[in-house]
Amino acid sequence: MNRGWAALVTAGLVWCWGSAAHAADRFSPENIQKLDRIIAEEMKAENLPSVVVGVWVPGEGRYVTSMGKADLRTGRRREPTELFRIASISKTVIGTAILQLVDENKLSKGDKISKWFPDFPNAGRIRVYDLLRMRSGLADSVGQEFIEEYYENRLIALTPADMIKRGAKLEDEFQTPNEKTVYNNLNYVMLGVILEKVTGRRIDRLLADKIFRPLGMKNSSYPQLPYLYGRLHGYSLDPRTHRLVDTTLLNPAPTGGAGAIVSNLTDLHIWAKELCAGRLLKPATQEARLRTRTLGKKGAGIARYGEGVIKLGPFCGHNGTIFGFSSEMWYLPALQAVMVINVNRLDENDESRSGPLFYKLSKALFPDYVPW
Repeated sequence: MNRGWAALVTAGLVWCWGSAAHAADRFSPENIQKLDRIIAEEMKAENLPSVVVGVWVPGEGRYVTSMGKADLRTGRRREPTELFRIASISKTVIGTAILQLVDENKLSKGDKISKWFPDFPNAGRIRVYDLLRMRSGLADSVGQEFIEEYYENRLIALTPADMIKRGAKLEDEFQTPNEKTVYNNLNYVMLGVILEKVTGRRIDRLLADKIFRPLGMKNSSYPQLPYLYGRLHGYSLDPRTHRLVDTTLLNPAPTGGAGAIVSNLTDLHIWAKELCAGRLLKPATQEARLRTRTLGKKGAGIARYGEGVIKLGPFCGHNGTIFGFSSEMWYLPALQAVMVINVNRLDENDESRSGPLFYKLSKALFPDYVPW
């Protein structure tokens, strides 16, 4: 699932580089009040149970807030550090782990995926490079039909291997590899499996050793169970009753490397900068991953995809959607600034609930940088 990027590239953006909020008043009491008001108004207008936002600008200050309820049944207030499902932001971690293996000469971006999936259709033409860059031409087994099935049975007993088999059955929908950049979750489901096949290790332990622990990301994990540890709940609007229902309990396995990871505001603050300006990868590898191509149809928006990373105007990062949670994680290189947003609501239609907030808050905070 996790098609939340679509809301970002089809939001009717216009170019306007003006406005008057600068460094001196970015975190002024007046602007803080404005940010609080934007969040409160969005929560009321869109029926959002809770929102957590973190903005950090080195040398200037920070803005960290949580509003609303973590649990609609008990009315408990949300806290800033609680865990949530980061959905497609997981792709940034999986992409990095793959590129670490490239740096270690354990695989090549030019390797054909037939090396690991010999019976998969067209596998002799699709490379690791194509999976990383959303240029495989595959059809997405984590598409709308599956999203509806997943919503009805969030504990569905499927694994990444099952999702790959489902993808193979869509062979008639495949396109020529490396011709178009089209967002596709199956690419990263396959990359997650490749990580395990190459290293011989379980993916949760691999990511903990290679990424989370070295960076001090103590709140991040690749879960093996459907529970979300902690007290935060995720919600979806039931289209039949028009009421928010608890969708916290969810089997993460079908999303695999495309969307299974759990984290929080604190860790994503660390990860956003590492992803876009960090040192886990060799300089040449990092530089190459940040070279991007327009995502989706020409003229659809300003999003561009690299190797497990999106560039959105001047921002670098990713967003993600999964039942119960909608998230944004962006880094602004010009200021070394980070913005992280999570909303504990995502419905069956998979439309981002955090994207509109990102646009409004980034415009209020960085008016001289944003192209919307």
